[in-house]
Amino acid sequence: MIIVVGCNKGGAGKTTTAINLTVALALKNKDVCLVDADPQRSASKWQLLRENENIQPAINLVEKRENIASTLLDLDSRYDFIIVDVAGRNSREFITGCSVADIVISPHQCSQQDLDTLLELEEQLERIKDLNPKLQVYCYQTLATTNPIIQGQERHDFVEYLSEINNIKLLDSIAYYRRVYRTSYSDGKSVIETDNEKAREEISNLLNELDII
Repeated sequence: MIIVVGCNKGGAGKTTTAINLTVALALKNKDVCLVDADPQRSASKWQLLRENENIQPAINLVEKRENIASTLLDLDSRYDFIIVDVAGRNSREFITGCSVADIVISPHQCSQQDLDTLLELEEQLERIKDLNPKLQVYCYQTLATTNPIIQGQERHDFVEYLSEINNIKLLDSIAYYRRVYRTSYSDGKSVIETDNEKAREEISNLLNELDII
């Protein structure tokens, strides 16, 4: 199964989502390969930190740029899951990756700038689905507030905006703005490998909702 994690704006938590989902699957004893298709190489830097600290399970990573479709199909024949981290923009890697993917997870913050890019994403995916009708597309709210006073209103606004977008399903799972997501990255880990129960539950909820294992 090929899962592309991408959106048309940076800073939405794409790499964070990709690496945490990768480790979650690896800890379920799945053969998983993380593909870094982002020129910033954030996933590759994280994997090197993990490798240098000899953290288990080891994560297989492949770097690929430009047209990544044939590489993903080849990897798909050898692994249970391929998780693809692409740049936060309308890139060739995103388009060619989606052309062969099974699932797209599009992380977005509840900000007008982030949500406005969903309209562009909707148009892109409509064209891509002409070539890849099996593609399932999910929007994943990330960096959500932990302030209980405004949490409900933020989610309401997010849900309301997504109700106007066709063919992109909003996930019930939410990733909140937690420091542990940054510190675990710097340690070459996933939040699942920390003692932060709330963050671990967030990744577990995402994996369960995707219903891929």
